[in-house]
Amino acid sequence: MAMRKAPIGAGAAALALAATMAQAAPADGQMMVRIAELSIDPTQIDAYKAILKTEQEASVRDEPGVLMLHSVQIADDPTQIRLLEVYADRAAYGSHIRSPHFLTYKTATERMVRSLRLVETRPILLCAKSKGRRGGPVTCL
Repeated sequence: MAMRKAPIGAGAAALALAATMAQAAPADGQMMVRIAELSIDPTQIDAYKAILKTEQEASVRDEPGVLMLHSVQIADDPTQIRLLEVYADRAAYGSHIRSPHFLTYKTATERMVRSLRLVETRPILLCAKSKGRRGGPVTCL
């Protein structure tokens, strides 16, 4: 499992990193799954979560190649955020990092994020109920 640590700095540096990560992603046709580990400035955690929510919803709603985005906060340390990102393939990820809502998110949260670590994974099985808590058919990727 490859891990990459992203230095936090200017917006251009973050976008350059995202482009590098797109090149390191699996070949087109293979699903791309990764975990992003973020540390957020404690004085800005609520603002960060609001911006993240807007970006996540837009990404899943508007981008066919964004299959899932899940975000959680570590219970013992609410400044620690984890994202499970699932893309149809590397091309979908490339489109995602160029989308207006993602670029807005990166710019708006630039000074909130203290560190970012991207963990590349190999999915075994991803399953979800189609209607969340209400149940419904299960889909597995």
